[in-house]
Parts: sequence; C-alpha cells; structure tokens
Amino acid sequence: MKTALFVPCYINELYPDVARDTAILLRNLGVNLEIPINQTCCSQPFLNSGYESSLPDNFNEIFEKYDYIISPSSSCTATIREAEIKSSNKTFELVEFLHDILQLRNLLKNHPPIILHNSCHSLRALLEGSPSELNIPYFNKIKNVIGCRILEAKRDECCGFGGIFSVKEGFLSYIMGKSKLEDLLNEDNLKEIKTTPIITGVDMSCLMHLESVAKKENIKAKFKHISSLLLEGIQ
Repeated sequence: MKTALFVPCYINELYPDVARDTAILLRNLGVNLEIPINQTCCSQPFLNSGYESSLPDNFNEIFEKYDYIISPSSSCTATIREAEIKSSNKTFELVEFLHDILQLRNLLKNHPPIILHNSCHSLRALLEGSPSELNIPYFNKIKNVIGCRILEAKRDECCGFGGIFSVKEGFLSYIMGKSKLEDLLNEDNLKEIKTTPIITGVDMSCLMHLESVAKKENIKAKFKHISSLLLEGIQ
C-alpha cells in the first residue's frame, strides 16, 4: 500500500510541526509513507476566488502512483475531491483515513476531556460528522478515533475563518470567531475540564483563527492539531 502525505501550503509554511507530527504518526501506525518533494498547492485559494487553475491536474500527476493520499486538512482534501480528478477518490483527510481505511478507534481513550472544533469542510464536504441541518442521527468519526470524553460546541457553525473570507471580511470573520470560541468554551464544557482547555480539530487554519481570537481576548486555551494530539497519545 503506497501512501503519500500531501502537506497543504499554509501548514508547510506556518506549522511545519503539524506536517512532521502527521508523518511520524502515520509511520508509527505502520503506514508505508512517502512525502513527494515536488507537490504543490491544491489550488483552493484560486478556485474559491473564482479563478481557473491547472493545479488539480498537476496534483494528479504528482500523486498518480500512490494508492492513498493523506492530508492533515479537510479543506484541501475537499478541494481535490470536488475537482473530480483521478486522484480524488484516493485522497483522504488524516482522521478519515484512520477511521475508514485503518479502522482505528479509541486512540486516546484515557486522555482527559478535549474540546473538538468540527470544521465546516470536515462536516459538510467530507461528512466526517453529522451536520445539524441534515437532521440525521448523530455520528462523528473524529470522536470515534480519539475515544476519550469529547466536548463540542452547542452549534456546529463556522468559526469565521473561511480562507479568503477572513481577508475580505476581517471584522465579520473576527466576530464569528469570537462567537465560536465562546460556544466551544461554554459553561457546561468548562465544568468538566480541570486544567487549561485543549481545543483540537482537523484544520489548522480554523485553529489558527480561533487561537488568534483567544490571544486578543485574553482567553486561556491550548490549540492542537489532531495529528499532534494523537501522536502525543500513542507515544
């Protein structure tokens, strides 16, 4: 099973530790992993801005020989899925791969309670959980893989990042982020947490946005990408 790691551009530039932790995690779980050095952007910023892009075709050529392609980002994974190229059906978000392909469960079953931010792409594009508007029975693949007590926001609304949206509508983006953070750190959730709360998720872009709001509002919380959290647990 030849597997490749696709590292989103912003993670490579801003959070290289997340890329490293994802690679170490997968290798520790027995995955035959390669990291192609000629990989490029998935083209999400361009496509979301209404521009045409040849990058999905380049992605297809770079990753053609692999059986699986894993990315620590649901938004980048969704971009490749929606491009409907040959590599679309073999591209997985990290937790989606752990859940559906490796069928792993309860990796952090003895961990103290964790707060989970369900990003829009993970819920609505990849269906890793049940979006409230679909009115279907509750499920959450991320929760199944983690296995410990998971606390969530009362509303599965957007955190306000939205990539280009946070640039064009900075004030609105910030207000949405503040509202989401207050919901994640609601009174009921904080009652179950004895130390500084840990907020995790599958998209570092959302966590980056929420962390910036927390710093500006002097809210104490730790933000960890799911790969880093899982790696700490299995080590």
